[in-house]
Parts: sequence; C-alpha cells; structure tokens
Amino acid sequence: MDRKALFDAVRPYAPGAKLKPEWVPMIDALADAMGLPRAAGGPGEPDPELIAALKKDEGLRLKAYPDPLSPRARTGKGSGAPWTIGYGRARGIQEGQIITEATAEAWLIEDAREHNLVIHAALPWLKRLDPVRRRVVENMHFNMGWDNPKTPAVEGLAQFKNTLGHIEAGRYAEAAAAMRASLWAKQVKGRAVRLAREMETGRIVQ
Repeated sequence: MDRKALFDAVRPYAPGAKLKPEWVPMIDALADAMGLPRAAGGPGEPDPELIAALKKDEGLRLKAYPDPLSPRARTGKGSGAPWTIGYGRARGIQEGQIITEATAEAWLIEDAREHNLVIHAALPWLKRLDPVRRRVVENMHFNMGWDNPKTPAVEGLAQFKNTLGHIEAGRYAEAAAAMRASLWAKQVKGRAVRLAREMETGRIVQ
C-alpha cells in the first residue's frame, strides 16, 4: 500500500465519501507511522517556489513572539498565545523559546506539507491549475487555514466561496478582484497585492 491508497481506502467511510479537512493531517500522520513513502511532487509536497514565497511572506523570527491579536501584543500585558516562531509556526511554541534557522526551515516545509494536504483534500480541482495559481491558493491557505470546526462561524479560506468558485471556473480576473476586495487583503497588504496579481496573470511577481 502507498500513501494515496491509504487515503483512498479511508475516503468511502467518510460522510458523502468526502474527507473533512481536519482529518487529513491525522491520516497523513498514520501513513508516516506506517512508513508509507511520500510521492515526489504529490499534492502534499510543497515545491521550492512555494517555500521561497512563504519565507518572504512570513518572515523569519528565531525567538518566540506573541500573536499579533493577543493582549500581550496589543497592550504589553496578559497572554501572548498562541506564541509564534520561525516562519509563522504557532503550534506548541512557548514564550522565550529560541530556535535555529535550520529548524525554522524544516518546520516551514513540514507545516507547508500539512497545509497542502488539507487544501488539496478540500479542493481536489487544485491539481488542474497551473503551478503559479495553484501556489497562490496554497499560500493563502498557509496564511489563514481552511476553517475552525470548533466555532460556528465560517473562517479561513473557506470564507472565500466566490473567489474559489471563480478560480475553479478559470475566471482569474474576477478571482483577483475578489481577493483585492477582501478584509484579508487589508490585513496582509503587500502579500495580497502580489498574490492577486499572480492569480490574474499566471506569472510570478517578484
């Protein structure tokens, strides 16, 4: 059995034969525990161009810092959770933690792989996109995630139904316009400008 076969074996038992995005990392972890190889260039494998873009967008911090929306970041007091380090890793990070640049890069690749597995399971049509536009969606998902199943409100990239619909249908100018008009674009500024331009043109913007 290979990794794809494991996912294919589990999928029929999911409601509507569709895996929930939050299940994908757990199945992938099971595949790791079973020693199943990762397919080179598979949907979960981030390519070097995506990693380079995420490095630029996330920025490198080798000492843990408080979440920008936390009380500590806003007022200098209270909780700073979730603490973040490296290229945006916020899972299991403690105040005062320090890492090396090599660890930060290894974590970035690991995190990008997990995010890609989730988004490709949620949006199987991504594999039909050209590499530039596919990386735009992967980058957005790395930045905001898909949705939080623990809250009733739709969050993350799952909110972008119209944008994703335009992308799937090949209406890239409309998708780019929707990206630019979003609250997310106001929050991430230059990142959104670049990604919207790449979605519109299908060419990498330096």
